[in-house]
Amino acid sequence: MNRSTPIWFLVVLSLFAGSAAAAEPAPRERLLMDFGWRFHLGNEWGIAQNLAKSGTGYGPAGAGFSDASWRQVNLPHDWAIELPFDPKADGAHGFHAIGPGFPGNSVAWYRREFELPKTDAGRRLWLDFDGVFRNATVFVNGWFVGHHESGYGGFRYDITDVANCGGNNVVAVLVDASEFEGWFYEGAGIYRHVWLTKTAPLAITPDSVFVSSHFKDNIPRGPAEIRMEAEVANDGERSAGATVGWEIFAPDGRSVGSAVEQHDLGGTSAVSFSRTVKLEAPELWSPENPKLYRLVTTMAAGGHATDRIETTFGIRTVAFDANRGFLLNGQPYVLKGTCNHQDHAGVGSALPDSLQYFRIAKLKEMGSNAYRTSHNPPTPELLDACDRLGMLVMDENRLLGSDALHLQWLRELVRRDRNHPSVAIWSLANEEFSTDTTPAGASVAVTMQDTIRSLDPTRPITYNAPLGNVFAGIDSVIEVRGWSYRIGEANMDAYHKAHPLQPNVGSEQGSTVGTRGIYTADPVRGYVTAYDDNRQPWSNTAEDWVTFFDSRPWLSGGFVWTGFDYRGEPTPYSWPCINSHFGIFDTCGFPKDNFWYYKAVWTDEPVLHLLPHWNWAGREGQPIDVRVLSNCDEIELFLNGKSLGRQPLARDGQLKMMVPYQPGELSAKGFRKGKLVAEARNETTGAATAVHLSADHPTIDANGEDVSVVTVSAVDEKGRVVPVAMNHVRFELSGPGHLLGVGNGDPSSHEPDGVVVMPVVTVRDLPTWKWTKVSGEDVTNLPQEEAQVDDSTWTPLDITAERGPLGPRERGVFRTRVVLTEMDLAAPAIELWFGRMDGEGPVYVNGQSVGRAGSARASSAYSVRKLLHVGENTIAVGLANWGDMGGLNKGAQLRFVDGGAPGSWSRSLFNGYAQVLVQAGRKAGALKLTASADGLKPAEFVITSAEAMLRPEVP
Repeated sequence: MNRSTPIWFLVVLSLFAGSAAAAEPAPRERLLMDFGWRFHLGNEWGIAQNLAKSGTGYGPAGAGFSDASWRQVNLPHDWAIELPFDPKADGAHGFHAIGPGFPGNSVAWYRREFELPKTDAGRRLWLDFDGVFRNATVFVNGWFVGHHESGYGGFRYDITDVANCGGNNVVAVLVDASEFEGWFYEGAGIYRHVWLTKTAPLAITPDSVFVSSHFKDNIPRGPAEIRMEAEVANDGERSAGATVGWEIFAPDGRSVGSAVEQHDLGGTSAVSFSRTVKLEAPELWSPENPKLYRLVTTMAAGGHATDRIETTFGIRTVAFDANRGFLLNGQPYVLKGTCNHQDHAGVGSALPDSLQYFRIAKLKEMGSNAYRTSHNPPTPELLDACDRLGMLVMDENRLLGSDALHLQWLRELVRRDRNHPSVAIWSLANEEFSTDTTPAGASVAVTMQDTIRSLDPTRPITYNAPLGNVFAGIDSVIEVRGWSYRIGEANMDAYHKAHPLQPNVGSEQGSTVGTRGIYTADPVRGYVTAYDDNRQPWSNTAEDWVTFFDSRPWLSGGFVWTGFDYRGEPTPYSWPCINSHFGIFDTCGFPKDNFWYYKAVWTDEPVLHLLPHWNWAGREGQPIDVRVLSNCDEIELFLNGKSLGRQPLARDGQLKMMVPYQPGELSAKGFRKGKLVAEARNETTGAATAVHLSADHPTIDANGEDVSVVTVSAVDEKGRVVPVAMNHVRFELSGPGHLLGVGNGDPSSHEPDGVVVMPVVTVRDLPTWKWTKVSGEDVTNLPQEEAQVDDSTWTPLDITAERGPLGPRERGVFRTRVVLTEMDLAAPAIELWFGRMDGEGPVYVNGQSVGRAGSARASSAYSVRKLLHVGENTIAVGLANWGDMGGLNKGAQLRFVDGGAPGSWSRSLFNGYAQVLVQAGRKAGALKLTASADGLKPAEFVITSAEAMLRPEVP
C-alpha cells in the first residue's frame, strides 16, 4: 500500500468490491520529456503539413523523417542566447540576431522519439508544454495536434487518438520566434519543461483541484476551514459511479483531515466535487515560516482506483487594507519585493529548476519577501521555489484582454497557479498606456477581474498603472491600485486622499541603474556608476522611494525594478550594452552595492558596507566618493587606521564623504546606541596571482538536471579578490556532467554564454540514377525495387533537374548504386537525403523499406545506417505521380554524421568575478572543474554528483 493512501479510501474500495481489498496504484503517470531532443535552426519545410489531407505531416513533421544530422539538446533550451550579437538587431531584446531582419535565426524545429507500451491502449495521453517561445505548432506521428501562440502560458494536447501504443512515436514542434511579445529579452524555443501525462478515461480534469483555507472574519485564529474542489471527467461511453476522496497531511507528515464524495457520471460527461474539513490550530504559511501541507485527491470507480493527484498548499490569509496596507495572516506586512524577468547568465530564459531556487535564495538573503513575475506568467518551478523557500508572489498576466483567447489564457494561469501559497496577488497586466484610462480599458478590466474571482475568490487583484493622480479607466475599477513609480505628494498622497477606500501597492519602483564594480561613468563602454545616484527621468533612487514609502504604511511596500539585471533594455545606453543596469544583482546573481542598502532597510541584522573598492592606482591624493550603507545609528570612518570622524546616520539614509585616496585600508565601524555592532574594510589588493573557484552547492544530484553555480574570481597572493581583474579564464570539466553556461555580469560583454556543439556531416552526392516506367496502381514491393535488379537498359536521369520525368498519373521506379567502405560505415549515423520526391511510394535500401516518399514541397531524409554494408549498395524509390510532372529531383545524397567535438569554454572576469554553471549527468561521480588564465595559478574544484531519485521520464 502506498504510504499516502488514506484509510477511508481503502474502506470505500472494499465497499465497491464487496470485500476488503488492497488499494491499487492510481494509474496516473506524469513523465518528464526533457531529455533526448533533436534541434534544427531554420525551416526549409514551410508549414510541413498538407492542408488538404489529415495526418500528412512532411519533412520534420513526418514520423519517418531522419533527424540524425540535427543537434542533440535537452530541455529547457533557449536558442536565442546561442546567437551572435549584432548592432542591427533589436536592442530592447538584447541585440541577439533574431526577430525582424533575421528570418533564418528566428524559426526552428524540435523533434523527439519516444516509446509507448501496449498497456497504454485505452488510457488518455496528454502532451503538456510548460512554455514555448513562441508560436508553436505541434505534430505527433505526422498528425497536427495543436497550435499555440503565446510564449508564456502552458498548454496541453490530448494525443490519445494519434498515439502508437506498443511502438515508436515522434513529437515534432515548429517554433516561430520571428515576432516579439514584450520589449525585453524573451528567448526562443522550448524553454520550459515538457511532460507526458497518462490517465484512465475516468480521471480528474487538468488543474481542477483547488484547495483554499478560510477563517472566521478572515482572521487566522482558531480552526481553519479547508475547502477542497475537483472536477472529474468520464471520457468513456458508459456511465460510472465515481467516488472522490481527499486527505490532508500536515507539514510533519501526519494525516489531519479527510472527506469523501460520490456522484454518478454519464458517458462523456464531467462533474464537480467539493468538500470542506476543519483543521484545529493549523500551522500558518509565511515567508518566515514556509510550512506546506499536502492534499491527496484520490478517485475510485468499480472497486478500483482510477486517479490520484498530490497538491502542496499552505494555510494563510492575504488581503489589502486601504489604511494599513497589505495584510498577511491578518497583520500588516510590508512587501519588500523585486520585479524580475526570467533570464539568467549562461542559459537565457531556459533556467533549470535549481537556478530558480538559487535566485530566490539570493533575494531572501537581501531581506526580500516578495517577487513580481513581470510581465508574464512564471514557470511553475519558480512558484515551487517561492512556496518552499518563502516568498510572496505577484503573479502577472501577460496582456490585458477580454476576448475569448485572452480570457482562456487568463483562466489557465489562475487554475494552474491558485494552489501555490506563495501567490498572494494577481496582476491583470502591466502599463497599458494606450488603453489605461479609456472606458474600454475599464470594461475589459472588470471582465478579467470577474473571471479571476470566479476561479479564485481568495486573492486580491491589481494592475501596474503608469499614471499619477488619475482615477479613470482601469484604475477606477481595479481592486488594488498599483503604482508604477510616481512617488510624491501630488501623485500618491493626493490620490489616496481623494480615494481613501481603495488599497494601494507600489507594484514597480526604483529603476536605479548601476553597473557592478564601476564607480566612474564610462559611456563608451556603456557603464554607469554603482552609486545610488542614477535615476532615470521616470524613476527614483533606492533611497528616494524607500524613504517615501517608509512613512506611508497604506502603500503596502513595493517591488523594486529589478532584482536581477536582464538582457535587453540597455538603459541608459544602447550598443555596445546588451542588457539592463536596473538590477540589484547582475545577470549572474553577483550583488551590486545597492544590495547592502536594501538589506540594511529590509532586515534587522546589523549591516555595514563600504564602497567603492580601494584599488585606485594613479589617483593618489585625489578625492574618492565614499559611501557607507548601513542600518547602524552612527558610523565612524577610518583611512589606514586614522579616524575620519564619527557621524550619525539617518533612518533609510546613506553616509557620503569625499576621501583623498591613499593605498592601504579604508574601514568603518557601526554603532547602535553607542555599542559597536559591525565593522567593514576595503583593502588595496596586490596584482592577481591565481584563479579561485567556489560553489553554492559542492554536491549535486546525479539526475541530469541539477546545477552547481560556481563563482570564479582572481585573487592576489594574500587570497583577496582583486576587484579590477578582467582576466580571460578558460574552463575544462571532467566527469559525469557538462558545462551548461558561463557569464560575468558585464552588461556590454559580447562573449558567448555557451558552446554550441554541432554534428559533423560529410556529404556524398548520389548523381547517377536510372529509372523506368511501371504499370499498375501499386508501386510497393515491385521486382524493380529489389536489391539485385538488372537496370542496364533503364533510362539515365539527371536528378538535379527542377522537374521529374513522370507525366500525370504515371508510375516509375528510380535506382542508384553506391559503394561503401568500412571507414564510411564507421559513422554513427548515416542519412539518405532527397531534395524533392514528387509522388507517392516506398523507399528501399538493399531491398529493405525505410519509409514512404517524402514531399514535393521540401527535402526528405531517412536513417539508413543499419541497412548498409561494405561494398555495393542499392537504393530504389517507387513513385506514383498524381499531379503534373513528377519524380525525383533537386538532388540526392548520403550524409555521414558524427557527433562533433566539444568546444572550448572560456569567459573574461568582470571586476573580479565570473560564473560557471555545471550541470550533473545521469551517473554519480566526481566532476572536476579546472580554470586557468595566462599568468595566473590555475584552480581546481571538485563537485560531487551523488546518487539521486530520478523523476519518472519518457523512454
